[in-house]
Amino acid sequence: MRLTVLGNRGPYPTASEPCSGYLVESDDGSARILMDCGPGVLMKLLKHIPIGELDAVCLSHLHYDHMSDMLPLHYLLQFNPPVTPLAIYAPKQPEALWHLLEGANTRVYTNDGPLSIGPMEISFAPMRHPMPSSAITVRCDEKKLVYTGDTNTAPDLLSTATGADLLLADAGLDDDDYGENKPHLSASLCGALARDACAKALLLTHLNAKYDPEALLQQARRHYPAAQLARVDEVYAI
Repeated sequence: MRLTVLGNRGPYPTASEPCSGYLVESDDGSARILMDCGPGVLMKLLKHIPIGELDAVCLSHLHYDHMSDMLPLHYLLQFNPPVTPLAIYAPKQPEALWHLLEGANTRVYTNDGPLSIGPMEISFAPMRHPMPSSAITVRCDEKKLVYTGDTNTAPDLLSTATGADLLLADAGLDDDDYGENKPHLSASLCGALARDACAKALLLTHLNAKYDPEALLQQARRHYPAAQLARVDEVYAI
């Protein structure tokens, strides 16, 4: 597999970096999915593939910084209709936002079970966030990618991340701002998670512009020295 980072910011974009969005492709090019579609992601996606090559969208949750570009996506599909409706997998709540995903060229499904898209096996695990949010695991050719989505510590987090070839983790807080009731992990917790999960690689994402990304990286590296920042337009082999 390969992962292309389309956006790495949250809860709002910067002048040069969109919010959360990640293109995952099988090595043979037979399957392509988009994980999350926040502000600015659609433009970045179209730099890498035509929309007709996208097989599905998997949304971790329905906060705006993870799904707002789904709205202009409807217009794109209206003028470039796919042969078959684009499959979208998302939590059902909040239901009003879930219905915004519905359109003439989409089919929306709840993300409450495993699914197969070409050689990819995709599963979801509930995380801990102010609205229903899921980690997304993609398995393909004996490789495992885990994207935490937005979460604080959660009962299924470690078991979900264990053995990941690449862990894409929510580093939405620095150590000073972290708290047990906050909606995100800290950079240090991301590093500790990668260490405890025996992950082969760690990318920090959902970077808040109030923090220096390099400072977040150093916090994570205290626990996982190989940690890296998820960088927009970079392609990572898995």
